[in-house]
Amino acid sequence: MAVQLINIGNVANDGTGDDLREAFIKVNQNFEELDLRDDEQTTASNLGIEGEGIFVQRLNYDLQFKKISAGANVTLTADDNKIVIAADSGVSDLTITADTGSILLDDSAALTITGGADISTSIVDGTLTVTYTGAADLASDLTPQLSADLDAQAYNLLNVGTISSSSFNGPLTGNVEGLVHGIDIRDINTYFQPNAADFGAINPTVTNLIEFLIYNNDIDWGSIIAPNPATLDLGPIAV
Repeated sequence: MAVQLINIGNVANDGTGDDLREAFIKVNQNFEELDLRDDEQTTASNLGIEGEGIFVQRLNYDLQFKKISAGANVTLTADDNKIVIAADSGVSDLTITADTGSILLDDSAALTITGGADISTSIVDGTLTVTYTGAADLASDLTPQLSADLDAQAYNLLNVGTISSSSFNGPLTGNVEGLVHGIDIRDINTYFQPNAADFGAINPTVTNLIEFLIYNNDIDWGSIIAPNPATLDLGPIAV
């Protein structure tokens, strides 16, 4: 029930207002109305399960709320109906440049990242992962190729089959070991060492073509006027 007003007339004792009894009936009813009103039931609530609530508490007849304060790079403006929260600055667009082009991402643009040859991409819980799916080692690559010189760092190359090369440079120190077309070149090297002109016995026994050529060809010692300065070690008469 709404609170009742007592009619007091236009002027004193003009008989147009409520009589005394009627006036006090309204007074009693107004007290009853006010007594029935329970202001302790007045409260406020923050709705929803996300975000920060602005209602703090009710203190007697005062409903108390938090203030909205602007943080860094944020501007607050308000009128009778609303509060506007605006960003002062920030990244409004983003340019992404690749080897073969670029793209400008604005507020509503989307960038798609896809894998190329032997590359896959995935996004899980906000994390982008780029995975190489090709051969991880030489054993997995059926046609491996070098794009630069291979430096073995003084390590050995083991179990090598046929080597095809336009040229071969041996080491500055040490020896190159192995057979050349089935021949051990160390046997030939004997004939290029000091005293290699030793023809051996008068009736030698040859076992290969090199020995045959050595034993059956004369050495030109030059002339008496221009002799060959080489020294010939003929060895003992009998071996």
